[in-house]
Amino acid sequence: MASSASAGQGQGRRVEPVRAATGMGALPLDALYDILLRLPAKELCRLRSVCRPWRSLLSDPAFAAAHAARYPEPLIIVGYNYNDSAPPPESDERDWTKPRRYQCVISVMDLTGHVVKNLRVDGHIASMSLSLACVKRTGDGSCRLVNPATGAVHHVPEEDPPYGYSDRLCPFGQVASTREFKVLRKVSYSLNGNPRVLYEICTVAGTGRSNAQWRMIQDHPHRIDIDWRDKASVVIDGVVYFLSKNYASSSSSAGSEEQDWIASFDLDAERWRPNIRGPQSLTVVNNGNDNGLAVDEELSLTNLNGSLVIVHLQSPPCMNLWYLLDSEKGLWVRQYSIQVEEWDCSLSCFTPLIVLDDGRIVIHVEGSEMLEIYDPKTNKLSSVADTGVSSAVSVYTGTLLSLEW
Repeated sequence: MASSASAGQGQGRRVEPVRAATGMGALPLDALYDILLRLPAKELCRLRSVCRPWRSLLSDPAFAAAHAARYPEPLIIVGYNYNDSAPPPESDERDWTKPRRYQCVISVMDLTGHVVKNLRVDGHIASMSLSLACVKRTGDGSCRLVNPATGAVHHVPEEDPPYGYSDRLCPFGQVASTREFKVLRKVSYSLNGNPRVLYEICTVAGTGRSNAQWRMIQDHPHRIDIDWRDKASVVIDGVVYFLSKNYASSSSSAGSEEQDWIASFDLDAERWRPNIRGPQSLTVVNNGNDNGLAVDEELSLTNLNGSLVIVHLQSPPCMNLWYLLDSEKGLWVRQYSIQVEEWDCSLSCFTPLIVLDDGRIVIHVEGSEMLEIYDPKTNKLSSVADTGVSSAVSVYTGTLLSLEW
């Protein structure tokens, strides 16, 4: 048996299922563990069918964590929405004698574009975060949080607001203290002929049907005009960040460093946090600029390895990534300035997904529908996978071994 020092390298691994097995041969258990740990995840998924003890070991979260530490290659979640004019791929089995339904396909793929799992769900994908997809039914507008790895479904209350209608986008996040999910929605309504909006929240505890109710939250104290686009919001550590629609009006004027660019909402406390000022040296031009971009296409928010990042597109083809260092002081740093001549900023939208351990950046390019990897050392892009015409792309924070088949 291995010494206590070597046993610590397994990160709390459990080999009891293998110890109880018979017919495993004379190979020491720790040696078997280390051999399996060296194999690629795809091969390990196949080896689960060898016997029950192997399946138990290879499905153990401790083993999956140890394997992920050795093979940190990320997985990507890609969502596809289909309707009558855009049926699912021919490779998917389907009874064409039945009426078509609105449905989506959630694919988990590696950085080569190899799809390791597909999950089909009725409805349309509204957003993706935390390795989950928020899926809305077309008929009644009800939401579900779907885990593509396990197939688990968290149901969100179905009732529509009697006084208005809810937006398609429903940002959601997880509360660290309770592990519960909370979902936000924007409700638009009319008061004396004037358009108004309010915001509601609900708590989703566990899987299956829930008795949770939507409840109104207090209006933003500064009446900031929140940009409710998918690219203008992101959830990090239980906080939802929104771009303000007001940033463009004063970003090029004097005193723009005092402009509140970002609103933030704490899902745990269920209250608005202080606004965040934008980068002092970042200037956003108005419509009709040289690169043909509208203002709302120049800026977006993303989560890069747990950091809040402003993505700024400008001409000539350039993407600047501004990292938030201090939210109270509004301190940002331009960590990357990516200039690539092959990009056509007037036709595409760029979403940085993750920074790899070697410093390269995985970017999804809408328009060409490609996964690209940018190397800051060489200032070169390499196309690694074709995602197809997708509705949402995100990073899967689990491992291939954590997928259920």
